[in-house]
Amino acid sequence: MPALMSILQAVAVVLGVLGLAWVLSSAVRTVVVPRPERVLLTRLAFQSVRRPIMLLVRRSDDPRTRDRLLALIGPTGLLLLPVLWSIGATIAYAAIFWGLDAGSVRRSVELSGSALTTMGFVEAPTSATRLIAISEGLLGLGIVALIISFLPSLYGTFSRREIAVGRFVVRAGDPPSPAEFISRLIAIERLDDVGDRWEEWEDWFVELGETHTSFPALVFFRSARPSRSWLTVAEAALDTAALVTAADLAPPTGQADTMIRSGYLALRAIADFFGIEPEIDPASGGALSIDRSDFDRLLDQLDAGGCPVVADRDLAWQRFWGWRVNYDRAVCGLALLVGDVQSHWTLARERS
Repeated sequence: MPALMSILQAVAVVLGVLGLAWVLSSAVRTVVVPRPERVLLTRLAFQSVRRPIMLLVRRSDDPRTRDRLLALIGPTGLLLLPVLWSIGATIAYAAIFWGLDAGSVRRSVELSGSALTTMGFVEAPTSATRLIAISEGLLGLGIVALIISFLPSLYGTFSRREIAVGRFVVRAGDPPSPAEFISRLIAIERLDDVGDRWEEWEDWFVELGETHTSFPALVFFRSARPSRSWLTVAEAALDTAALVTAADLAPPTGQADTMIRSGYLALRAIADFFGIEPEIDPASGGALSIDRSDFDRLLDQLDAGGCPVVADRDLAWQRFWGWRVNYDRAVCGLALLVGDVQSHWTLARERS
């Protein structure tokens, strides 16, 4: 029996060390490592928050209520992370303490909690366990430091994103649409200068793809107004550039092509991170989430607004389809993930 107990204690120490390594790895990969990392513990945190909220959202008919509920996913999931890290560290250290004869299971858990919170209400019985308790206390302070340093960076990135969203809304309406964007340029006789905007949006898409895969929690952070969303702005910006290029609405400079490419690469990177199905093969000629009638409706809006639309709509649709196919599934999949994001295409169908 003593031999069996010794084996169990040795196993507990090994499992505790492995569990602690896993928790530390999850925290470091989530907060410190500046690259896309699929961390199981982080995914569990956001899934445990997102699923019940999405159930409540589906039962609500009030857009403002749905928006308030969805706005909780990002911040709540983020705040849940240090709680999970702390619980994991407490359990891991408790296993180590129990394996080192620090007392019963209950006593080991109390000692672990005391050390992690640096409250010291339980004394470690031996020199070895006191050293381990000190390391756990330092770990607890480290978790707090990680969150304190992480939040300003995260909210700084969120603020830059929302400033860009606000700029596009000023030009393209709220909610934004390509027809509104182009019509306003026509009104001020600046349609030929629309290419000046593409470089700015190329930079935005490059940053979007980098930040929203390195810090995927940002995907769930919503704009302050229900009618605004980083995803609706991204789709409207890409559709605007694709439309201007496909319908020859402005002199070609090549900048729109580069902007569209940067945009669909960014959205596809985010979509791949969340396991959203890949885009269809352009050679297959598959269906998009929009059809020819949607495209013609958009051209009719432009025509009514005084925009010189090309006569060959068939060719314009083929060109637009060739651009849209690169980001169609990414936009639709991310819209389902984020929840309650209305495309300008959907709004146009409802108004017609």
